[in-house]
Amino acid sequence: MSATPPYLPPGVPPQAPHWPGSQPQAPREARGVAFFVAIFLGILLVASGGLNVLLLLLSVGTLAGAGMGDLDGIAFDEVHIAGERGGRDKVLQIPIRGAIAEAGSAVLGSAGGTVSYVKRALRQAAQDEHIVGVLFLIDSPGGGVTDSDDIHAQVMRFRADHPQKKVMALFGDIAASGGYYVAVATEHIVARSTTITGSIGVIMSAWNFAEAAKKLGVDQIAIKSARTPYKDMLSPTRAMTGEENAMLTSIVDELLDRFVQVVDEGRSNLDRDQVLASATGAIFTAKQAKERGLVDDIGDHEHALTWFQQKLGKPVTIVEPRRRPGLADLLMGAFGPTKGADAAIQSLLTASTGPRFLYYWEGGR
Repeated sequence: MSATPPYLPPGVPPQAPHWPGSQPQAPREARGVAFFVAIFLGILLVASGGLNVLLLLLSVGTLAGAGMGDLDGIAFDEVHIAGERGGRDKVLQIPIRGAIAEAGSAVLGSAGGTVSYVKRALRQAAQDEHIVGVLFLIDSPGGGVTDSDDIHAQVMRFRADHPQKKVMALFGDIAASGGYYVAVATEHIVARSTTITGSIGVIMSAWNFAEAAKKLGVDQIAIKSARTPYKDMLSPTRAMTGEENAMLTSIVDELLDRFVQVVDEGRSNLDRDQVLASATGAIFTAKQAKERGLVDDIGDHEHALTWFQQKLGKPVTIVEPRRRPGLADLLMGAFGPTKGADAAIQSLLTASTGPRFLYYWEGGR
């Protein structure tokens, strides 16, 4: 016969049976929100400590490298490219890779775009007595009209101010349009055997959705004065007028004349008619470019090294400045003189309020 449980008053829950020799268990306390918040904060503290240690190790590692100094608040390291390591006399290689575009980054401490990078590197070359020459390594389809012209002007000023320092251009895969525009500011141009160059010309492209907008019933409203009938020129929702087309073409022609003039002045072996014969927007192989007088030689870094040593009459070492990442770079990932070719092209083609005039080969993006 089973034992009858003792009578419990209403509202009192039944208790667990207590066996002889066993210890009564205290009721388990519920873990409140504060407990989990404390655990989360502890994890954050440990992660923060680990990140600080990592940043310290990275900083020590970069400081231990061969530094080229702190220029405009941005530190650079020196990377050996060609010639005898540790040589006293150096040629500073300045790479121009990807689209030529000057666009500020929102990341604090950004190095800026192509124009800023070249300006800093040329200033370094001017200030360092051990830098006896400059080699522009160009692998670019070109870029903005003003940005390309700005770099060209910087190179011309450097040559005028430091005639004893030799300046040369070496092409990579592509040195087209604005990339070639920059190169003609140098004393000597060498293309690799696989280089594509040329594309001497100007372009401005824009999308027009006028016909699609009509079919979809979309209409853009542009409020403009009768005295400014061209204010909405290149609107994507209306067709361009003949007057507008003529106006833009005249600007393109003027900028093309500027390009031709720059090539004519930079290539002493060519007259204006010879430059005009190549200024059709066409691209050329290295062999074709040499036959047209657009480049001087076909070679590589060793060829460039030999040219510098012959011109300077002494052994030289080719080195390249590589930006030393700072704290903001380590945290946010903003490495290098630019944030890569894709970012430069995006900035060039989309980070503006509208279409731009470009010394740019669209096939080289």
